[in-house]
Amino acid sequence: MNMATVTAQRPTLARIARATLIAAAGGIIGNALLWLMVSPLGRLQVGLGEVIAFSFLGGLAGGVLYGILSRLLNQPNRPFIVICIVVLVLYAFGPIWAAQTPYREGAEPFNLLTVLVTEVMHLISGGFVIGIFTRLTIEGHGS
Repeated sequence: MNMATVTAQRPTLARIARATLIAAAGGIIGNALLWLMVSPLGRLQVGLGEVIAFSFLGGLAGGVLYGILSRLLNQPNRPFIVICIVVLVLYAFGPIWAAQTPYREGAEPFNLLTVLVTEVMHLISGGFVIGIFTRLTIEGHGS
């Protein structure tokens, strides 16, 4: 493989930045819609503002990780997917722990509805991050 081929495989920073914005927006919109649909069913112990902020941070973290991997590796998608899945599995414990102990000072422990909804929110954000970065950063896709 010559150097031109290796360079062509690496996504540009502009593509990564665009994918970051799209992944974050997808997570924000998806999670906000879920929050709005579920909140009439019972009391959610996370506010819509928190949902939006943490969804944005998830997309941003995905962008930083993908940017680093794309500079270190010729083909970053597989390691990126593996790391994202590991993070999602670890994050699955967060809402469960928050049902036992408040996730921040002044908060009350999560109820069952909040645990279930936040678990789905993690999957929504993770799905957008994995899907967007592994597709839109490739040359010829999403142009």
